[in-house]
Amino acid sequence: MINTKRTLEFCLNYIESNINDKMSLDEISVHAGVSKYYLHRMFKSLTGESIMDYVQSRKLTSSINELISTNMRVIDIALEYGFDHEQSYIRAFRKKFGYTPLKVRRDQISIEIKEKINVNDIITINNSVTYRPFYVFKQKFDIVGVKHKILSKSGDNIANILGREFFYHNKFTITNPLDPEVYIGYTNWKGYDEGYIYYMPSLQVADLTKLPKGMTGITIPAHKYVVFRFIGFFHPDEIKGRQVGRLLVHLYRRWIINSGFTSADHFRFEYVDTSLSNENYCELDIYQPIKEDNKRVSEF
Repeated sequence: MINTKRTLEFCLNYIESNINDKMSLDEISVHAGVSKYYLHRMFKSLTGESIMDYVQSRKLTSSINELISTNMRVIDIALEYGFDHEQSYIRAFRKKFGYTPLKVRRDQISIEIKEKINVNDIITINNSVTYRPFYVFKQKFDIVGVKHKILSKSGDNIANILGREFFYHNKFTITNPLDPEVYIGYTNWKGYDEGYIYYMPSLQVADLTKLPKGMTGITIPAHKYVVFRFIGFFHPDEIKGRQVGRLLVHLYRRWIINSGFTSADHFRFEYVDTSLSNENYCELDIYQPIKEDNKRVSEF
């Protein structure tokens, strides 16, 4: 079983230890003990950039020390950090920071740099991992699925069973899905205080004009969302609801409470693109609608 956090920690430490050398994805993956295919997908899914883009960003950031604090020639700095040519370094520097190295040196310009990823920001539960959330605005859209009223305390386990039943047996009666490989697990907890929630395994559809018998259509309004991406080295069928629930509680405490946002509605939904999955890999995005926490803002 792959320890995802340890794998990422190996990668990050290897990159820092070899920041002055040329590095390839093959070399990093060999050191981490996983295939470059999985390493690339995991790293980009979690951080939003490829591992080799991260390597270059760290090289460029590290080179600023020599650029500002020494009289080294730009060509020597380029070679020091594994660039083959001075112009390659200059082009990469300008693309990353918006200025040439000499302009930053001469004009004492402030720039946004790329520090090493803090391994403590990586959260793992069993054989899955997540990193910092990202934010998106999503227009309203329609979903169709089988709506279930379930007890709050048993919801996580039952939701797993209901989701698999829908995806492998029921979804084929939906005639107008936008993408039948994308699973949406809609949860509404408006009745939580009364001891129940609604869970609806579903697909996104073009409109709600064609509802199969026994299914429900819901229009999800436009919202700003915080999105938590959950990466696992297992088949999506093995995602455990309680595992995701514990992860969410931890993330809410770490991120939402300190973000200046609060929940904007009584629902969230899971988004799983099964075309990205196989027996040993899956991605689960959890969308939570948010709004600015006006109460918190007024306190400052």
